[in-house]
Amino acid sequence: SVTFFQDETSIRNFSISSTSDGGLVDSEGRVRDEYILQRQSVNRPTKLNKVPLLCDLTTSSNITNVDGWVLSMLLVSGFAKMSSKINELNAINVFPIADGDTGANMKVCLKLPIRNLLLKPSDNIIIASREMAADVLLNGQGNSGTILSHFFVELAEAVREVKKSDMSVDEFASCLIKAGMAMDDAVPNPVNGTLLSVCRDALVGLKKQRPYATLDVLLSAMHRNCQSELAKTPDQLIVDGVKVLEKAGVVDSGAQGFAYLAEGMYLASIGELPNAFNPEMFHTVTLATVDDSPPISVDHTVCDSKYRYCTEAVMLLKEGVTPDVVFDRVQKAATQEGIGDSAVFVKGFDMVKIHMHTNNPDQLFDTLQPFNRDSILKKEKVEDMLAMRESMHGDETLDLGDAKFTIMGLCSYLLPRTFDLDELHTLPIFAVPSSTQEPIDMRFVSDEDVCVILNQQRHKESAVRYTTAASNPMQLKIEILAALTKGKPLLMFLFSTDKRVSAIGRNTMIAIDMLEDEQKKLVKVFVHGWTFYEQPFLMEAIKFAKAGKSIDEAIEACKEIADHCFSFSSFVTSSSVRKLQAWRPGLFPEGFTIEDDSFIAFGLPVTTRDVVLTDTERLGKLMGIQNKATSMVDLQDAEIARVKDNLKPDEKLSKIIVQTIGRIDIGHQYLQKLKDAHVPLMDDVELSVCNAGMFAAVASAWGEMSAVYVVKKV
Repeated sequence: SVTFFQDETSIRNFSISSTSDGGLVDSEGRVRDEYILQRQSVNRPTKLNKVPLLCDLTTSSNITNVDGWVLSMLLVSGFAKMSSKINELNAINVFPIADGDTGANMKVCLKLPIRNLLLKPSDNIIIASREMAADVLLNGQGNSGTILSHFFVELAEAVREVKKSDMSVDEFASCLIKAGMAMDDAVPNPVNGTLLSVCRDALVGLKKQRPYATLDVLLSAMHRNCQSELAKTPDQLIVDGVKVLEKAGVVDSGAQGFAYLAEGMYLASIGELPNAFNPEMFHTVTLATVDDSPPISVDHTVCDSKYRYCTEAVMLLKEGVTPDVVFDRVQKAATQEGIGDSAVFVKGFDMVKIHMHTNNPDQLFDTLQPFNRDSILKKEKVEDMLAMRESMHGDETLDLGDAKFTIMGLCSYLLPRTFDLDELHTLPIFAVPSSTQEPIDMRFVSDEDVCVILNQQRHKESAVRYTTAASNPMQLKIEILAALTKGKPLLMFLFSTDKRVSAIGRNTMIAIDMLEDEQKKLVKVFVHGWTFYEQPFLMEAIKFAKAGKSIDEAIEACKEIADHCFSFSSFVTSSSVRKLQAWRPGLFPEGFTIEDDSFIAFGLPVTTRDVVLTDTERLGKLMGIQNKATSMVDLQDAEIARVKDNLKPDEKLSKIIVQTIGRIDIGHQYLQKLKDAHVPLMDDVELSVCNAGMFAAVASAWGEMSAVYVVKKV
């Protein structure tokens, strides 16, 4: 994949400031980075409410020309068939690795590109094929994505050479044949019995039936050819002398996916593809199911409210408990006990939803629990209204217009929403739910979705296993090029470049190596070694950028923190520890065990370090257990005592960054406890609390938190 993307996308004379609006391929036959970069902004989650009927394929016996609209509807039809078979394609995935993701990868590769053709239709086949090829390059993943990218690039180039906005069916067939003939160039060592060979042989085989007068004849021939070549794959694919597909009793999964594309086009032409106009197949995958609790409408304007947290709870009532009993109790707690105001109630069969503004969400949740059917509430939600108001209406903005360098890292995952994240660049990382196996770009998951997901994860019956996937080098290269368009040096933050530790670090370094020499000179990589605790380094770099300091000055300041001043506390439950241990057993000492229903604090000594640790040593210290407790409150108290005890007489905390998992009130509670315990703080100490976003659903559980400290000598 790396070799392919390097060959397809690198050009010798790329200008960072170029705004040329040329075509997909340059005079040397290479895909132009400028055009790919222009398409980048299009490939973002956008809802398609209706699939437009650009042409009626059921009249294909009368269609003699192919334009951009016909091509778009052909691709929609093919995708409709293929996307309905994702589970099957994943299940028969055998070669090159039986990792069960071929169907998911093919869907990801094609969904946004085809959706984009519908959002902004063009009847010019040159434009439609060019945009399709560029978007597939951006979205392609895995081996199937690589090969499909090559096919659509070659098809776009063949269409361009005809130099017509629409062409005869036979001319279009000629373009398909040319694309098929070029398939062997997609990989260094083409293998028969795969997507590549079926695509190649099925399309080249179209020569035999030429000329094609109408579209129905071409689609029928392509469908027959694909089925014929697909049937050969069990006999053709031989690995170490073994016919692996035949042994497994399957055909090649990628080839089957391509055959479904052709079949969908054919079925549409004979009126037997009913789901072709269902816009749901193009919707951005929703990581959470729709919230089934009753709707509620509340004015969240804070004004001068003495309460900080907008708090909601959904509960299933115990047998014999009526909603009125719960409402009366909550109303009493609000009016007589003074735990909050703005109480709103919604009934829904045996489900009740309660809203309240309060300074102590636990008081509301504890009030409700005696009436709750289960051991935990069905849903909890806590929002910091003061932070939301500041984010929406605050005067402070992040203006990096005069900065001497640009910043890229895990910005949108880790930094508070008070930062203007549009001024920063975030490395794309994907969440992969076990329910769909379809990677989702975590940069675009809303806070509302995250809240629903985290609540689902609290209940065994609705929990879904999530893993992460790194961007491929091509995707990362495009993000880097987007950052470089500002014409400034780029400061890239990574926690490791060791491929055994960090896939995102490995792929980012490959992406940088794919750049032209003049571009490489503008990228400086800072490796801090502290995994996802990147906040203090990002915030320090932002501070230096705002002050007009140089990139080298920022790196030196970040290095000082990473080498000598960084520390942290991670507050987790025993269930999360077990998940992490199953995922990364090498992080834990041999024989490691943890008690049920306990709370653990991992961390570093909160003091400055004279000795500079290696990256390997830093990784080894991440799982250092500092405290254990039976509740989060007790664990916080124990950690505060440790922090205070660790600090030497000449040391104070200059920065504390708390990241919470759903319960942002717990983070503010921790900061207040630190102050109340008279932990030594600098006069100008920087304090921040924010929720962790989609990262939380992947690696953590509701109510957990982490605190990052920067220690300074005074």
